Amino acid sequence: MKTSVVLIIYKRYQNLLAITDVLRKVKPAKIFIIADGPKNKTEKLLTDKTRKNLELLLDWPCMILKNYSKNNLGLKERFSSGISWVFEQTDRAIFLEDDCIPDPTFFRYCDELLEKYQNDNRVMTISGNNFQFGKNTVPSSYYFSRYPHVWGWATWKRVWDHYDSNITTWPEQSNTSWLRGVTGGLIISKFWKYIFNRLFEGKINTWDYQLTYASFKNNGLNIIPSVNLVTNVGYGADSTNIKTKNKTISVPTTPMQFPLIYPKDFAINDTADQAVENLVYLSSIGKVSLFIKSILGFL
Repeated sequence: MKTSVVLIIYKRYQNLLAITDVLRKVKPAKIFIIADGPKNKTEKLLTDKTRKNLELLLDWPCMILKNYSKNNLGLKERFSSGISWVFEQTDRAIFLEDDCIPDPTFFRYCDELLEKYQNDNRVMTISGNNFQFGKNTVPSSYYFSRYPHVWGWATWKRVWDHYDSNITTWPEQSNTSWLRGVTGGLIISKFWKYIFNRLFEGKINTWDYQLTYASFKNNGLNIIPSVNLVTNVGYGADSTNIKTKNKTISVPTTPMQFPLIYPKDFAINDTADQAVENLVYLSSIGKVSLFIKSILGFL
């Protein structure tokens, strides 16, 4: 395969064998490793073990480049600085976190589409995730979404150049109708306004909502496969964000069939996006919460 693979790790070494078993089948020639540092002495034992185990498991001829943080930076700073470091050295990459286990066909799928859309500024990301559960099927190998899914994904430097970890332009956008136009719905636009407000105020320590913001700002299209190609198994007490299993966790993978069948147009699949909104963003409790916040003037 042509594209470099980026592995983002922290303190969970349990899934590394499964991930590297898949990587060994495709044998990427260059691998970047981004690692956050420990919060305390106990975590240092785990982060050291995770780094050492991964280096031992990458046992085929390949170039390994490491960006290991001595101190704990947290999700926002570690991801944003690490990915920026990657794009100082390459113009495209495939990204996997230490709890995301891909099907081997994920890499060929990304490789081919990174090449196909390398100069098409409409396309922002290529995801390995499909959360349609057999519904909203498409005749092509993938469809276009307004939402980047990042449990196994790929992109180009040209896209990361739009990334702003502090979403500094949000204040000038927040009181306009822009967000309603981008999302196409009142309730979902209120959800994202709430998220972007909290993100701008520093009340959410994450990195991926900023990628969604960049995609929205640039009217981006994000490629979603017709089958799920990467499963996220990372949940539990030691997880940073996902403490309990939900419907998007441990979704089985299905191999992508080749040759790829391209969509006939560049239209966003609104039906599929609405299904994701209801599954991921707008639960019944979430809708009630947004309604209350709206009444109280928080939105």
